[in-house]
Amino acid sequence: MKNNLNLNLSVPKPCSEKWANFTPAKDGGFCSSCSKIVVDFTGMSDDEIVKFFTHKPEHACGRFRPDQLKEYSHRAPLKINPGLTLLKGGLLSLLVLLVSKQASAQNIVGKTKTETVRHPMHATVEKTNEPDQIIKGIVKSNEDNSPLPGVNITLNGSVDGTTSGADGRFEFPVKLREGDVLVFSFIGFGRQEYVVPKEAKATIEITMLYDDVMIMGAVAHNEVYTTKQSGFRRLWSKVKGLF
Repeated sequence: MKNNLNLNLSVPKPCSEKWANFTPAKDGGFCSSCSKIVVDFTGMSDDEIVKFFTHKPEHACGRFRPDQLKEYSHRAPLKINPGLTLLKGGLLSLLVLLVSKQASAQNIVGKTKTETVRHPMHATVEKTNEPDQIIKGIVKSNEDNSPLPGVNITLNGSVDGTTSGADGRFEFPVKLREGDVLVFSFIGFGRQEYVVPKEAKATIEITMLYDDVMIMGAVAHNEVYTTKQSGFRRLWSKVKGLF
């Protein structure tokens, strides 16, 4: 039974083309030299990368950060055996029934003394929640400190997002709380994150770092499935290890 998927990513022959010369396209940039779409993985999470390659794309030419070319471990969804689940549920129900009958037999009392207890009125508890904040700001380039239009700004872990305007300014469309993380991504620049503080400034400033230390080229990806051992096999392996 296949339980875990180990995915090894590498770029055997890095491309020498400049990412800045690519034409922006869906999911990346178009390379006129090889007439291919180069997928930009630099702003993707590990889960998004694994999901992309588990669909086994015929063409996979991408742009990566050096730390993304590694081995990914993905656990397959747990399969539940309906028959075994029903058997466990039946045994648990029978056990609960026997315990409840035994408790009822032990709680036979000649006369039950009833006490009336008056409870005071419930006081109103005022909850103090941290205030929501509207985050506004401007996105600039670290090269010449000029405003960057079209920067993607998303709330980590959600579908909420916006983009910076022609003057590099933005206003996030939903209110945020302390600890929320905004992710800034733009072609040719490294991904930036902003953690919302308890009290944010009226206007925040995000500097995008031009990142030319990227690896591009055809991706080699090898999938290796590992099978989870049964409890007996794991025990036997540990016993053998003692000798």
